[in-house]
Amino acid sequence: MDFSRLSTVLRFAIMAVVYIIIFLALRIMYKDIKGGEKKKPAKKKAFGLEVIEAGQNPNLKEGSIVPIHGELTIGRKNTNNLVLEDQFVSGNHVRIFLRNTDYMLEDLGSTNGTKVNEQRLEERVILKVGDEIEVGSAVFKVIG
Repeated sequence: MDFSRLSTVLRFAIMAVVYIIIFLALRIMYKDIKGGEKKKPAKKKAFGLEVIEAGQNPNLKEGSIVPIHGELTIGRKNTNNLVLEDQFVSGNHVRIFLRNTDYMLEDLGSTNGTKVNEQRLEERVILKVGDEIEVGSAVFKVIG
């Protein structure tokens, strides 16, 4: 048996394995780099209300955002998510809630009513980004 010939074959085999490992590593890195440029899905912005006019409500600050997660109730009673200290706001004034993929606005039988885009609310409406909601002396803008 010729060991010199065997050692030469072994050297080529080891070199082939090393080159294969290097090739596979470079291929994996290339795929990572190429795949890293894919656009990631944009995070959905939070749906909420921006305070445009605080009115008679010292607890609101103009420009602040009231986030809506599923449901938001607005009124003078402390049981509401957003409590307004406004003489023109009913105890339970308005409710914003999620139905399927749309946010709905519903007046809860308030005395002075609710306006959406300067029109008095008569029935439930689907809210759209940019809509303005008047509750008492406060004005909110829908953001999303």
